Amino acid sequence: MGITPRNVLLCFGSVVTAMLLILLAPVSSSNTLEAKNATEVVFEFSGEDDQFFLGEELQYNVSYSIFDIGLVKMQILDTAVRNGVKVFKAKAYLDSYSGIPFVDLHQVFYSEMDADAYSQFFVTHNTSKPTSMPYVKYSYNYKKNKMYYEIGVDPIGEIIRFGEEPIFEQQLDGLSLFFYARQHFKQVRKYSVPVVVNEKSYKTHFNFMNKMGSQDIDAVKYPVATIEFDGTSDFTGVFGLTGYFQGYFSNDTAGIPIVAKMKVILGSVHVELIKWTRQGWIPPHAN
Repeated sequence: MGITPRNVLLCFGSVVTAMLLILLAPVSSSNTLEAKNATEVVFEFSGEDDQFFLGEELQYNVSYSIFDIGLVKMQILDTAVRNGVKVFKAKAYLDSYSGIPFVDLHQVFYSEMDADAYSQFFVTHNTSKPTSMPYVKYSYNYKKNKMYYEIGVDPIGEIIRFGEEPIFEQQLDGLSLFFYARQHFKQVRKYSVPVVVNEKSYKTHFNFMNKMGSQDIDAVKYPVATIEFDGTSDFTGVFGLTGYFQGYFSNDTAGIPIVAKMKVILGSVHVELIKWTRQGWIPPHAN
């Protein structure tokens, strides 16, 4: 099958799903615009080797074959208390590059997670049209074993569908799953963790190997020391995501994702770190 603009669009859709539902794509909110309007980055220390480093911002180029197709930007914004639990606020932007035929993808994800990366709140907005932004929101009451969902359109405040689903263990969302991987990538162990996708709980399986190596990226003039892991998901992602993924995180206390690779129906998608803001962090040099 040849490479066409439509194929590029399908593959970028796979990256959206992979970055936020694998790697690495809610409690009720008083404001459904929270994902779009969340506080911008606040710079302060949360611990030198903390995976939740306040003010951290990471940017990634997404490519398929010879095409650069989009940008992923992730931020750790602030802390708060929700339902008596200290949470870390994280935000991600997924944007296709302008000028790519038939591609106009813009999504904002917002998550509040506890210190173990379990989700307390999650909402995502499609921001392609600011006057009509579809959203999906998940909230959790772990004491009652309930997950509540709401689907609607902002800023008009239209609620299309809402309901609840039973859950029997703490859940991860697309963003919190990303930070869960950062907390465990240096272990030698397999984990199967629950993640909510399309209002249902599925398992994602991590294979942490503590496999040391290196990755060459354009943003750094030397090989970056990394630790590799891989895994699969029990759900089939949109646009042909097969469920298999590989991650390469920096071999240091920060655990910055350097490169990610995902299988899609047409081949493989490559996600690469291109820019970062994290006070005091320099990519580790591979020996």
